[in-house]
Amino acid sequence: MPTYRLRVAPRGRHGTVGRALRDVQIEAPSVRQASARALGRADELFSDEATFAWLTDESGDLVWALPIEEAEPPAGGLICAGGHRHAAMGRR
Repeated sequence: MPTYRLRVAPRGRHGTVGRALRDVQIEAPSVRQASARALGRADELFSDEATFAWLTDESGDLVWALPIEEAEPPAGGLICAGGHRHAAMGRR
């Protein structure tokens, strides 16, 4: 069964994602089930300081993201603390 990595962190006004406040491994057969398990533990995993959560797969690729505030993602995409740029995941 694949292992996903959930991270929860603050996100700045311009999309910069800060250092992870939580870093949890989640085993699940699919991204959908991994995200459902993360949301099922929301009270435990998310905090007032955390404004962004994301899952990566075993290769480290971003597979799911959740802006916890109702803000729109920044136009230029998201830049994580490591300097990697990820495409903005807007509402559909």
